Amino acid sequence: MSIFSFICLFSFTGSTSVNHVFVQTGEDLILNLTEVTTAQNSDLWLWQFNGKAWVKCSPPSPPIVKETHTGRIEVLEKTYNVKLKNLHKSDSGIYTARSVQPKDQKLTEYNVTVQDPVSQPDLYIDSVSSSSSSCNFTATCRTEDSSIRSSIRCDNKICHQDEGKRSVVTQSGASLHMFLSYSSIICNSSNQVSWSEKIVEIQHFCRHCSNKFKVQHCGPITTNTSSESVVLFCCCTALKHHI
Repeated sequence: MSIFSFICLFSFTGSTSVNHVFVQTGEDLILNLTEVTTAQNSDLWLWQFNGKAWVKCSPPSPPIVKETHTGRIEVLEKTYNVKLKNLHKSDSGIYTARSVQPKDQKLTEYNVTVQDPVSQPDLYIDSVSSSSSSCNFTATCRTEDSSIRSSIRCDNKICHQDEGKRSVVTQSGASLHMFLSYSSIICNSSNQVSWSEKIVEIQHFCRHCSNKFKVQHCGPITTNTSSESVVLFCCCTALKHHI
């Protein structure tokens, strides 16, 4: 997998700009030294993690990596960029390139957040009730540490969410959403480095009519995403009694 997979980068301009980076656990990350000329002309400059030096550079001598970080950090030739390998959540923090001699000057700074990928959410449907023109049920969108529960009501071929939350931030910092899209209910879990979803077709639950009815036809007509409503062909017609 490319070291740039699942990496989000946000930069803010200015003399003290900070690059905010989100990277998935176990991935590698390259931190670019933007002020290369200044570093090359410095007698001594450092790469620091949370204020502590772990790479020392005194051009033209080769960079020295702190012994505790040997094997997990690679200083790339000529550019002085550093490659962080197999990142863990404990590697989250502030990474700074700083010139020390002849003058103290910040060269580059990164705020790195390492996150686990989100797990596959579950989507449960219960309390199903239906009639000739309506189909009502309750949907629960759930992850390991959070859940959303909402009532779905389909009347006159229009389905919409009646009650309950539609989104929540989980204890792990991920976002959990449940919404209608065309003829489906979607449960989506995501953070800055990954996403996963579970989809259930609404038309499946239109088939929960009583034994006096059957589904004539199901399928999407139109959708209104602003109100999270979806218009469906979903009508039940009475069965003819056999003589």
